Amino acid sequence: MPLLGFFRRKGKEKATTETEKKPKEKPKPEVKTLLDELCKNDKELCEALSHALLLNPESVTKEGIETHAQKAEEYEKDQRTIFARIEYQVAGQIALHDGKLPQMQKYFKKAAEIEPDSPYKTVFEYLSKKENAEKAIAVAQEFYAKAKQVSKPSE
Repeated sequence: MPLLGFFRRKGKEKATTETEKKPKEKPKPEVKTLLDELCKNDKELCEALSHALLLNPESVTKEGIETHAQKAEEYEKDQRTIFARIEYQVAGQIALHDGKLPQMQKYFKKAAEIEPDSPYKTVFEYLSKKENAEKAIAVAQEFYAKAKQVSKPSE
């Protein structure tokens, strides 16, 4: 029996020395995005804009705010709340892109109200408040300007 105990202790000792030999993983440096830089330390603003900025504004803004708002109203009449919320959200995003504060607030507020269980409700409520909306528009304008510069091929 003592012989078995010898092997067990040795196995435990070996296991601890192997884990001690493994190099400790270094924490990776945090990479800041353009949006992080523009929002500075405002986490709520950064979170809201990460869900509200348009990735390809040219393709979405062609139809215009009113087209999406009309679609949203039609969906709302038909009680298709998810589709209505999406259209109100898109209208709000276009208004954000265009810098139209009253429309942005209006459509994000409607998006928050129409679908109360939406995972983005807090984002919509945040962007429907005037002081938050003003900050969001300022950051969004700068974001779109810098993104446009990056996407332009150098001549």
